[in-house]
Amino acid sequence: VLRDGVPVPYEQAADADLRRGRELMEKKQYAAAQQALERFLVDTPESRRADEALFLLGEVYLAAGDREKAALAWRRLLRVQPNSRRAPEASYRVALAYSELDRPELGRRILSDAAFERAPVELRMKMYRLLGDLARSTGDYAAAVHSLALTRRELEGEQAIAEIDMEIRELVQDRLRDGELAAVAELLPRGPVYDRVLLELSERQLSRGEFGEALDTLDRLPQRLRPTDEVARQELRSRALRGAESAVFTVGIALPLTGPYAGYGDNALRGAILGLEVFADPPGRYRIVIRDTEGDPAVANRALRQLVGEGARVIIGPMRSIVAAAAAPIAERAGVPLLTLAQREDIPELGDNIFRLGLAPEDQSPMLVDHALRTGEGRFAVLYPRDSYGTAFKNLFWEQMEERGGTIQGVEAYPPDAVDIQREIKKLVGLYYLTAEERKLLSERDRLRKRPFDNQERLAEREIAELPPYVDFDTLFIPDVADRVGLILPQLRYYDVAEVLLLGPNDWNDPRLLEIAERDARGATFAGAFFPDSQDPAVQAFVSVYQAAYGARPDLPSAIGYDAALLIRTTVHRLGHPSARDLRREFRGMRNFSGVSSLTGFSDDGAPRRELQLLQVRGDQIQAYEDAR
Repeated sequence: VLRDGVPVPYEQAADADLRRGRELMEKKQYAAAQQALERFLVDTPESRRADEALFLLGEVYLAAGDREKAALAWRRLLRVQPNSRRAPEASYRVALAYSELDRPELGRRILSDAAFERAPVELRMKMYRLLGDLARSTGDYAAAVHSLALTRRELEGEQAIAEIDMEIRELVQDRLRDGELAAVAELLPRGPVYDRVLLELSERQLSRGEFGEALDTLDRLPQRLRPTDEVARQELRSRALRGAESAVFTVGIALPLTGPYAGYGDNALRGAILGLEVFADPPGRYRIVIRDTEGDPAVANRALRQLVGEGARVIIGPMRSIVAAAAAPIAERAGVPLLTLAQREDIPELGDNIFRLGLAPEDQSPMLVDHALRTGEGRFAVLYPRDSYGTAFKNLFWEQMEERGGTIQGVEAYPPDAVDIQREIKKLVGLYYLTAEERKLLSERDRLRKRPFDNQERLAEREIAELPPYVDFDTLFIPDVADRVGLILPQLRYYDVAEVLLLGPNDWNDPRLLEIAERDARGATFAGAFFPDSQDPAVQAFVSVYQAAYGARPDLPSAIGYDAALLIRTTVHRLGHPSARDLRREFRGMRNFSGVSSLTGFSDDGAPRRELQLLQVRGDQIQAYEDAR
């Protein structure tokens, strides 16, 4: 670097400019100091001491009364040497300058990014204090409480602590909304401020009659509190317990009550209403808040937020898997147990508060595979709809069958909205890919079969007798709904698929199967979660009460809705006025529940435990399999 025409080593020149800047600063010759430091930054910007020069330049500008330029110098330091040991103080100086320039938003943004952990204790306390002041000046009172709590943690001296406690108390009691209180509690370090926030939150919950929520909040406090806070806790707990003894329990229900899934939602709602003893004498002490999801994820999200906002202690629904997956995080964040009627297996993985009551393929497949292996010869075929439900059920059945030693002889998929699936059936039994000669022989066989007695010798000849269809399986599994299966079964008979075990999921447990294909459905066997003709006294009682209330027989959605409500009723009756934590613990530990939809409790991951039964078509009725032998 040239100095007065003489070359000087780079860092030596930098050191000289920095030293001169300091000397001039001490003499309060700010203009000259500024000139020396600016020459440093022009001639030796890559110096290892650039952060020192920029920090000092900021002080020179500030001493000269130019806060804007001082802030710019310190911001440049943060940009060129973010890891400098002077960076924390530079962040503090920038934020303070912008606070004095009435630009608190900018100061807060810069200070929020500061490396607090690298600052000495005294500076760190000042940084948190300033950050709290900036947050307060911008109206973010929750952030102000958080910063002041961190400031308090660094404070020493009873007077200083008492003063900041008074400031925090004013913010907590007068400035923070209920939602902000709950949110800031999750961010605060454990200590007196955290305790104060939870005590205030429980106080507000009590004022709204949310006794269970207040008990939940009080349970989150540590065992040991300051004496004054302990007195407050005991007083609040007593009020919450007294209130809970006389309070109604709020249950939220979120189901599709309009739209294409309204029929299922209506029936589930009817079951839930019965389960909560609305028609009992005296009626159950429940406040029931109902919201229509319309079967739509966005609508369901709004419905869940409304139910949480209205104090629902537990929520029944939603029903569709895609809707439940979208809504579950809302319940999980709020800590409200969600008893969803969805079928998708992985729904409970969305949180500790999420429980599945819907009947999934995973609940049914093991029993169906076991029955098929016990009654057949181990040769299977699958005919399934090419949708997510059919594909998932097919894959599961196939995997479990092969694991158990069975053999899959054929698998064919058909469009889920198809009425005519002759093409797929032909592929399954070898009638689709034929030579011209085979087609000719099949035509001849069809003609001969019109007079089988007269043509029995020709029909017995090998080239005729060994023509397809080849029904080389003894069990055919069709994972589809009853009305579509009813259309498929006559087509199977037409192609000589007879004397095989027809196996299906609970979806076959529907009167429409017999209405459409009574003759062809005889002997069909399927899983049953709810059987209205069961001899189980609990099921008989439910069917009787349901028919009396609604003039119709209940179906599976009705039964599952009833069981969801019965779970709640059982727990509330036993515990009085359980908190969300109590409900979650009770549901996860439940093993001996006697539900009408075969529900016996939940596994540790929130999936249902069920004791399904086998059903079979016998004559013109669906009966329990044991009665059909």
